[in-house]
Amino acid sequence: MYSNRPVRAKETQAEPVAKKKRVQLGQNRIYRLIGEVDRPLLVVIIALVCIGSVMIFSASYAVAETRFGDSYYFARAQIRWVIFGLLAMAVVARFLDYRILKRFAYIFYVIALFLNYLVPLFGETVGGATRWFVIFGVQFQPSELLKFGLVLALSTYISNHQSEIKTFRRGILPMALISLPAAGATFMQNHLSATIIIMLLMFSMMWLSGTKPFYLGLAAGAAGAGALGIFTFGRGLLEKFVPQMFTRLQIWEDPFAYMSFESGGKGWQPAQSLYAISSGGFWGLGLGQSNQKHGYLPEPQNDYIFAILCEELGFFGVICVMGLFAVLAYRGYHVSKNSPNRFCSLLTMGITAQVVIQVLLNFAVVTNSIPSTGISLPFFSYGGTSLLILLAEMGIVLSISRYSFIEQG
Repeated sequence: MYSNRPVRAKETQAEPVAKKKRVQLGQNRIYRLIGEVDRPLLVVIIALVCIGSVMIFSASYAVAETRFGDSYYFARAQIRWVIFGLLAMAVVARFLDYRILKRFAYIFYVIALFLNYLVPLFGETVGGATRWFVIFGVQFQPSELLKFGLVLALSTYISNHQSEIKTFRRGILPMALISLPAAGATFMQNHLSATIIIMLLMFSMMWLSGTKPFYLGLAAGAAGAGALGIFTFGRGLLEKFVPQMFTRLQIWEDPFAYMSFESGGKGWQPAQSLYAISSGGFWGLGLGQSNQKHGYLPEPQNDYIFAILCEELGFFGVICVMGLFAVLAYRGYHVSKNSPNRFCSLLTMGITAQVVIQVLLNFAVVTNSIPSTGISLPFFSYGGTSLLILLAEMGIVLSISRYSFIEQG
């Protein structure tokens, strides 16, 4: 951020990799330092991508062999997207100027919003849900763009109205008006997980902006009371108007009661996930040795890949992966704290919060701590365009980590 401490000549020469650009500001001189990316963050991202790619192959080879006659089908496709994603991350980190993002933030958000409202009309239906476009044979989920677009738009608004952000009329209300159309678009797609993530992102950005705790507490209390009231007294309304949500609530309460053919087998996946987790023990069965991926856990390479990781790598492997995500969150905070301006700080923390929210929700779904909904595990779950967008976002964080300001005067 900014420092009032005088900068000696030796200190300014201690960064041989940095390019110095001096800007006159009143009586002070601002040195803009452009150096290398945050190396610990880069190492953690590459580690997560590598472990995720290995787990994709381990979790998917049985399903791929049965379905396509090629055990490398999912792994080969994922590796291609990993290469594209790492290239995108490198290009964004090296050449993207964050000022361009701020300049076109609202335009990007409106385009992403428009695409998501088109999905129910022209999207591809897969597994009973219409959430994708198919472009040249490639499935593309616009909600991934919408999450980033929301963070970008809110970061821009907050940085432009920082002096008024604690008021209701210029703080809470505009941020809610920006966010609610995004939640409405994903709700129309029957994409409950994306709706939850968008609402949590909105609250996260409000908190990061310095919104008064009273307003946040009031909103959180109202949301919590409404959810509790619906789950306790409004089950009939859920069953009538949102039957899918009602069914998931029933399955969450006892997934083993809905495993039979007579009940439609709707509790089969969460129950098999719990079997996989419980059989892992401390050290796991060994990489590639999972039993549940052999026809028991449906689509093990997707949202429930964490269950296979628990089974094969055990508690020790889970702690290691959680540790990597914790380091990623810490380095994101570190980059945000040292960002050159308010916009960059908010954007970095927003992207980091998006990853952390998605990781925590995926862990909760796989362990049946919350009702099941389609939430992928970043860097691990199979999906090309989502991985590409995620790595491009990591490239933005790495790009911002290259910039800092030191004030002398």
